[in-house]
Amino acid sequence: HRWAMGVDFNRVQQRDYDMLFCFLDYGVTTGHVDFYYRLPFYNISAQFSVGQYLAGDRGATLGFARQFDSGAVIGAFATKTNVSAEDFGEGSFDKGIYVSIPMDMISLYSSRSSLGMAWRPLTRDGGQRLSIGKRLYPIVADSNSDRLMRDWGDVLE
Repeated sequence: HRWAMGVDFNRVQQRDYDMLFCFLDYGVTTGHVDFYYRLPFYNISAQFSVGQYLAGDRGATLGFARQFDSGAVIGAFATKTNVSAEDFGEGSFDKGIYVSIPMDMISLYSSRSSLGMAWRPLTRDGGQRLSIGKRLYPIVADSNSDRLMRDWGDVLE
């Protein structure tokens, strides 16, 4: 299918600023329902997420990404939450762009790792999602029928 859905929930506790094994009083349950859709042109995918972010605010994120034949990805996202301007200033939203380059392009050895970089004009508490190293959808997204049919000629060579 061109679409997929995912759910993640996490209970997190803020660590002490010394980065040792102590915790602060702040803890929150965070989680999102994610909807993914692969558009039928230019290898563009869309992601819509709704849920609770790290500051306890609730809202939604919309993102678009294009994956090139080399495996490089460029994307953009925007988040809007219910956090007030009095609490976080301009922090009721988050937006940015990102680039991911596969290590295969710049390394002598084969690898599924990638080098990524994101740019956010403002770094605020509102709209911040828990950073999870490996989400399931990006791992399995390459094993779709569109990619197989596009690369079928290369497989037969």
